[in-house]
Amino acid sequence: MYASITKDISIAQCTINNGRIVAFPTGTTYGLAVDALQGHSLQRLRNLKQRPEEKTFTVFLKESLYSTFLDLTEKELSLIKKMKNQSLTLLIKPKPPLEHLQKENHIGLRIVDHPLMQQLAESVDVPLTATSANISNAQPCLSAACIQKQFPGLLDPKEKAYGDIEPAGPTTYDLSLGCILDGGNLPETQPSTIAKISNGNIEIIRPGSVSKEVIISQL
Repeated sequence: MYASITKDISIAQCTINNGRIVAFPTGTTYGLAVDALQGHSLQRLRNLKQRPEEKTFTVFLKESLYSTFLDLTEKELSLIKKMKNQSLTLLIKPKPPLEHLQKENHIGLRIVDHPLMQQLAESVDVPLTATSANISNAQPCLSAACIQKQFPGLLDPKEKAYGDIEPAGPTTYDLSLGCILDGGNLPETQPSTIAKISNGNIEIIRPGSVSKEVIISQL
């Protein structure tokens, strides 16, 4: 059974609100979104991606939620606004509601860089995860077909994936996608640049599609 493919934001919105996972397009690859405030949704996502517990998730959210969830400096906020639609992940300090996702006192904020990603962010009132749509250490997906191949739907409850317990149906821990928000086939490109403002200067954590020079020009 495959996850449904849709362009309907309301379906994706309901999927998020129900604690399920939505695959969505970004300016680089497809990502996987869940409500970043729901522990059971985050656990479902970890299980789906086969992601180690110690690895955290980047997030994205609409601008009206920044003051609630992000502890931004004026320089960080200015840069985020100037880098709109650029494939940049900026390491920033979270406020208490998102501290469960922090690593070394920072979280990764993925700048929204795709129209459907923007619509998804605007459709809900919570931060969303922005992790890549792939099994951990596998190649990120550039199409819905790739996502369906890596995540072929609901785990068969008859399979012995839960030890000796056979669940009666879908649970918090099933390996399933709620839906795929279809952005078509994405072009191959570099991943998002991961950067941090440190002592007023830009530090590149991972080089990517946005150069250090471009980021510096916007400070």
